[in-house]
Amino acid sequence: MPRQLIQSRLARLFTRFAAGTLVSTACSQLTLVLLFGVLDASAAVSGAMAFVAGAVPNFLIHRFWTWRLTGPVAMRRELVPYLAVISVSGLVAVGITTCVDRLLGNTVADHMWRTAVIAVVYGLSYLPVFVLKFALLDRLVFGAEYERTRWRRARDSRSQVPTSTRA
Repeated sequence: MPRQLIQSRLARLFTRFAAGTLVSTACSQLTLVLLFGVLDASAAVSGAMAFVAGAVPNFLIHRFWTWRLTGPVAMRRELVPYLAVISVSGLVAVGITTCVDRLLGNTVADHMWRTAVIAVVYGLSYLPVFVLKFALLDRLVFGAEYERTRWRRARDSRSQVPTSTRA
């Protein structure tokens, strides 16, 4: 594949990845604020539930829209590696959020301000692993399946053309 096509594909994928990540981040942030701010759950529980609330739309958006894969989900080739990749970023986010909440202790007494600080920290904690997550999802999860599907389509298409008509 020519270099320009690869760069164009990666730019398109990264743009869609960023947009899909914004949607899943909004789901996560809403869950975090509701649990921590309204229901007064702990930072660890709120962060873990927020992670799950963002992981589901994240998977669906990235599989079907970003990488445009169709058909049934391959458990071993897609879902298990996806969960491994996002679990790392989720653990980082929950860990950082919980640590900051403990560090704050009683210094921020107002629950609204504490919720705002925790929400910002939770959102920012995903930034360091954002590009790494894209690369891993492209190379190990969805991009690998995309390439297999593309190769399979080309092979199947070629096998339907009689040998005498091939160049």
